[in-house]
Amino acid sequence: MPSTMTPAPPWRWTIAAAALLVLVAGTAAPGLAAADHDDTAAAPPVPRLSVPDRLGPPQWGAWEVRHRPVAAAPAIFTAENWWYEPPSLGSVAVVAAGTDDYRLLASGWPARAGEDALLSPDGRTVALPNHLVETHTGRTRSLPSVDGTGDSMPAAWSPDGDLLALVGIDGGYAAQQDGVETYTVRRAVLAVSEVASGRLTTVADLRPDALAFGWLAAFAPDGRTLAYQAGDSVVVATVDGRTLHRFPVPPGTRLAGKGAWIPDGTGLTLVDQRRCCTGDAYAARWQLRVVSPNSGRDLPHAVLPEQAGLVALRLLGWAPDGAAVVARYRPEPGITVAGFDAPDGITNGAWTATDTDVVALDRQGAARTVLVGVDQAVHGIDVADQAIGSGLTHSGHLPPRGVGPRYRRYAVVAGTAGVLLVAGLAVGFTRRSRRRTATHSTAPAGSDTGPDPR
Repeated sequence: MPSTMTPAPPWRWTIAAAALLVLVAGTAAPGLAAADHDDTAAAPPVPRLSVPDRLGPPQWGAWEVRHRPVAAAPAIFTAENWWYEPPSLGSVAVVAAGTDDYRLLASGWPARAGEDALLSPDGRTVALPNHLVETHTGRTRSLPSVDGTGDSMPAAWSPDGDLLALVGIDGGYAAQQDGVETYTVRRAVLAVSEVASGRLTTVADLRPDALAFGWLAAFAPDGRTLAYQAGDSVVVATVDGRTLHRFPVPPGTRLAGKGAWIPDGTGLTLVDQRRCCTGDAYAARWQLRVVSPNSGRDLPHAVLPEQAGLVALRLLGWAPDGAAVVARYRPEPGITVAGFDAPDGITNGAWTATDTDVVALDRQGAARTVLVGVDQAVHGIDVADQAIGSGLTHSGHLPPRGVGPRYRRYAVVAGTAGVLLVAGLAVGFTRRSRRRTATHSTAPAGSDTGPDPR
């Protein structure tokens, strides 16, 4: 008698095929966005950088820079609560030049734009803790290790973008007297990196307990001289580490920010925090003053009036008309005054509101609005030097509400796979039902297996 093989029921093959479709769709989904980016494509032309006058929360699921690069960015910004659940801590928003399209970067750290997330002068590279991301290609490169330290934190870009000041840090979590574990930096080393080659020059050891990123270092206009904060002193050095000048500063005084050097390089701007002021909701005021980079003595440069009601004031640069372009950080209501010695940084989100803005302060103290955030969008902010230097602003286009295009695409893929699965199951069960009907209708007479009537 010839042997026979019983074929697998068709519904099993249908389910297997549907499952394969789901597997393929799930595997391909992350690559769909990446497929939109052609690594061999020429970089798009760079438009002249203009600052958008308003920023809004990016969409949850907005395209990432690595999937959809942009020619350049006039600004980047951060906040902890764009999406609430999940929180946006560790995400950096990038605003595309010319279109105001928004992109996202994952920093891997709770980075703050303008402090440890820094936009290059031409807006084409973002320096983040331990790595660089090119906005125009989406490519990521690691930052070099500084003198064997564990993490490399960006501190300042040179005006031409060829050099990047870094601080290598070693640290760890330690229990405090109240039992709370706090990250503590135990070692900090300042260095200068050549961006193209990665070649590193160590400049100096820094006091680990006196780091204030955003107010730590600033390159002079010549790109070969660097001023940096060393505790209660300011040091001016060459980029190869040779000290030129050192002078003390009062407690609460820091380099004013990345724009600390005045445009002709003859003065260095400091920012002072003065604890005061009966009747103020936030009992501290800030003042910018210009000093000699050789001696620290005040120069006969117009001193701007004190700025009240701010957690912090950071100098981004100088407008073409000579106005000081600053980021203003505002406090949450009723909080205690914080200083540069705050354990988690002076702009910690526990006491800084998410309504940081950028204004240009003229010599009479009048504030011309450059950029604002809407819907509590901006905590940290950085603006490209070329955007500040252009003096150009435009009406910013805010992103739409709802889920972003990257997650919508994944939802479409998942939905399509689900439909295929349901359709496959339906077809399989239909075929099985038809086979049963056909089997019963073609069975020979007398094949009934019931009891013999005889």
